[in-house]
Amino acid sequence: MKISFSRFTAGRWLLLGSLCLNVALGAYVGAQWLRPPWAPLHAGVPMRLIERVASRLPPADAEVLWRNFHAKEATLKPLQRDYVAALRATLNIAAQPELDKAALRAAVEATRDKRSKVGDAMIDTFVETLEQISPEGRRRLADGLFR
Repeated sequence: MKISFSRFTAGRWLLLGSLCLNVALGAYVGAQWLRPPWAPLHAGVPMRLIERVASRLPPADAEVLWRNFHAKEATLKPLQRDYVAALRATLNIAAQPELDKAALRAAVEATRDKRSKVGDAMIDTFVETLEQISPEGRRRLADGLFR
């Protein structure tokens, strides 16, 4: 089958362009529909933090970090889910037309408590890892702390 583009008139080109835009728009809407509910920007912080720290370590030490993280993942996931849910609840209260200051303060405190629990679990992971990795790995982490 041979297509001759010289036979396309301006109207046919516009029709083809419109069809392409509609397909792109449909794909975008479909992707948004299937996407999981909104999550705050830093909702995946434990995983990203581990990725960032592991990238600074020698490969053997990075494996130790990942192993320790995966061992605590069963504990971390529910804590992280609770934190995200508390954060969503706080943002929902903040978005209300009439701000309930007492409810907002309580929601913020609950969110802070949930975040603190995630932080404590991450600290446990890092302390355990620091006990197991090489002096070179500990030095790299210390040198890269503020970069």
